[in-house]
Amino acid sequence: MRRPLPLLLAFLALHCAHAPEPPPPTAGAVAAAPRWPEPQPPALRLPDTVRPVRYELDLKLLPAEPGFSGSVAIVVEVREPVHQVWLHGQDLEVTRARVETGSRTLEARAVTASEGRLGLLLPEPLAAGKARLHLDFTGHVDRERSRGIYGVDEGGEPYLYTFFEPVDARRAFPCFDEPGFKVPWRLRFTVKAGHVALANHAIVSREPLPEGLERVTFAESRPMPSYLVAFMVGPFDVVDAGTAGRNAVPLRFIVPRGRGPETAYAASVTPRIVSLLEDFFDQPYPYEKLDVAVVPRYWGTMEHPGLVALGQPLTLIRPGEETLARRKWYVTIANHELGHYWFGNIVTCKWWDDIWLNESLTSWLDRKTVDPFDPSWGFAREASMNALSFALDADALAAALPVRKPADTHDDVLGSFDNGTTYAKGSSVIAMFEAWLGPERMRDLLRTHVRKHAWGVATSEDFATTLSESAGPDVARAFRSFIDQPGAPRISAGLQCGPGTPARLKLSQERYLPAGSTASAAQTWPVPVCVRVGTRGGGSHRVCTLLTEATGELPVPMRTCPEWVLLNAGGTGYYRAGYTREQLATLLAAPPAALTVEERLALLADVEAEVRRGDLPLGEALRLVPTTAADKDRNIVQRGARLLQLVNEDGLPEADRARFRKWVGEVYGPRARELGWEPKQGDSDDVKQARSRLLELATTRGEDPLLVREAGRLARAWLADRKAVHPEAVPLVLAVAARNGDRALFDALLAEARKAEDRNERVRMLTALSSFREPALVREALALVAGSELDMRDTRPILIGAFSMPETRGLAWAFYREHFDTLAGRLRSDELSGFIGLVGSLCDEQRLAEVEDFLGPRVSRLENAPRALARARESIRLCAESDRLHRQGVQSFLRAPPGVPAPARTR
Repeated sequence: MRRPLPLLLAFLALHCAHAPEPPPPTAGAVAAAPRWPEPQPPALRLPDTVRPVRYELDLKLLPAEPGFSGSVAIVVEVREPVHQVWLHGQDLEVTRARVETGSRTLEARAVTASEGRLGLLLPEPLAAGKARLHLDFTGHVDRERSRGIYGVDEGGEPYLYTFFEPVDARRAFPCFDEPGFKVPWRLRFTVKAGHVALANHAIVSREPLPEGLERVTFAESRPMPSYLVAFMVGPFDVVDAGTAGRNAVPLRFIVPRGRGPETAYAASVTPRIVSLLEDFFDQPYPYEKLDVAVVPRYWGTMEHPGLVALGQPLTLIRPGEETLARRKWYVTIANHELGHYWFGNIVTCKWWDDIWLNESLTSWLDRKTVDPFDPSWGFAREASMNALSFALDADALAAALPVRKPADTHDDVLGSFDNGTTYAKGSSVIAMFEAWLGPERMRDLLRTHVRKHAWGVATSEDFATTLSESAGPDVARAFRSFIDQPGAPRISAGLQCGPGTPARLKLSQERYLPAGSTASAAQTWPVPVCVRVGTRGGGSHRVCTLLTEATGELPVPMRTCPEWVLLNAGGTGYYRAGYTREQLATLLAAPPAALTVEERLALLADVEAEVRRGDLPLGEALRLVPTTAADKDRNIVQRGARLLQLVNEDGLPEADRARFRKWVGEVYGPRARELGWEPKQGDSDDVKQARSRLLELATTRGEDPLLVREAGRLARAWLADRKAVHPEAVPLVLAVAARNGDRALFDALLAEARKAEDRNERVRMLTALSSFREPALVREALALVAGSELDMRDTRPILIGAFSMPETRGLAWAFYREHFDTLAGRLRSDELSGFIGLVGSLCDEQRLAEVEDFLGPRVSRLENAPRALARARESIRLCAESDRLHRQGVQSFLRAPPGVPAPARTR
């Protein structure tokens, strides 16, 4: 990682590029000193004057070595005469550079600039037309951050993998490292004889070389940008898993030696995932093979063409441990990465400001293809609820960014993969317009988008054109308004009824903002608003409009005045519904059958939003929790439990915190105890998922004493015998036992982590250590994060866990400040955002001042950090304001909570 530089040095790195000396002239040549032009690196994007047409990449890859060497030949199109050519190469040493044009070869001088820009200075202008760049280079294998070409040891054997998105291909070889440069590649590797070497496309030849080496050449690729190039080298096992797709392409899993049997579940379901995607797009799988690179960690999972990377925690499942959670996780993520073969690989965004075309579309697609994979999982409803919640929370911040973000700086590019907006909001907006247009019409529109831009690049404007052609310009404008501006609308309505006149709704919109926000609410969208109105004893009517101004009217097709108004019919609208206290009371009193599950979920979300605005006391909203806890639908249980997160436990006196946890345990404990820790014969997948959620709420948000004691007993039994506890129960059992555990349990878990050879097993133990609350044990666990004994990529959950609990948050913050500089230096630039974001869980003005003083001077020197700090600061401030508004009401509620209703039968 680049070390922070003072402002002056950063300026010089941009404008005064470093240049190694050119190679000496050959013997007998006239040593005429060439006149090199002054380096003029581009500000960010490469100029369009020189574009790649085709690559030939040759690498020597020996996993045991600290570095690698190679050469690349790039055929380029020169669109106008240039005296220097700019591309990318970071942390590489270019040992020779030359340019062939016609029958001539020009020696070039390689220079570097900040952020991985690599220039080739020429002694004379390069004429327009075709040319060929040749660069020889060496580089280093990353063994700490999993970026570029990275190395990992497994079972005493070294292996090499790659991860390039968004801008790390330049760490592996010189290239035009932008998504819009999408061209064919031909790869050739020199490797140790007997090692497996695989890349995006099939091997076409192998030839032995001296010194126990082998040269492996691959078929020329389909057009792809640099970030999708992928390869792996090492003593892997290759597991034949049959074929997949309409064209019966070979399917294989590439695993570290000896891990093949753990791919059995993944191998059994991947062909079905491929078939469901083919059916959605009505196109066959687009490549000649499907190799699954089972990479060391979840981080590294990536949609490389023909060599999809899926992490070991996802893919390697021991026989007999195919739990629902593991099965669902693999299918969901494999489906997402393979869905990118259409949204991302066949059609690629032209620049990083349009990465939402990859991520939003694929996140929405997950619901369409995972749901039919196994309807009993209820994936689409759960995913829609979670995405809406995540996105609307992100959009409530004044620091929120739009789905289509500006990518005008290096930090902008690194920050373009924002989960709350790039993934969750974009997919939720698409779902809203799908409900408006109809599922088949949206599917056909997306098929058209893929076919129109196949094997090329696309922009937001291209997508809007297709949308306009399919659904009309008004729909396209409305869609773009949600993609191009931050924030989310708040829709409210007044009902007007009178004798002899039709009922009407007076609609209004503004930007939704929580109490304490500094943003302006004066913002509008063309919003597709769908409303349901009805009476307590009769039916209901659904009516829709496109609200294009701050206010509008909607006629109600009823002869009598409606008794209730639901402002988000179907629950798919990407907006908050703002109700008066009377409107809300009427809706909440309606029988469950009057509203769909999706509508009830949206209504509960709107209750939460009113609390955050300060319009509804939190103490009053908490009275809804027992009713939601007793609901038969697990999504209603989960949605209602989100109200608990609004209680700032840090600010409660110890006695009130104890009351809160006792009440939560009483609310969720009865159903959780009925279900028990371990699954029973004949349990449906829905029951298994309900069990997991109810147990978590009863034991981590609450402290049900019976369940807590049982978790401790089961954890000790599992440590003595791994088969003593059902695999479904183990992760939560360990967390709850640790949360209430002592020194003996801590030492036992740490000892198991230290001797575990399987990384997944080691991370499971280390993650359990994150749940201890005894201060001495917390400090000891945190020391593992800063130490050198264990890999920080495996110990980071300990710090995340410590920040998540009121009892340990202060210790985590003290540790964070003491070790920040060391830890930040060991992270990828795109991981720094999450590292900075940890402080957003703090919740008072004193902590905010500490964050300002400590992080303020540091973030300007770190990549991808300023935006993260802005969001974290705002989160702290809003939390503090919410606590000021609601603490007294919460304390009054806890001293006289309502009774707990009898739970619904889960079976």
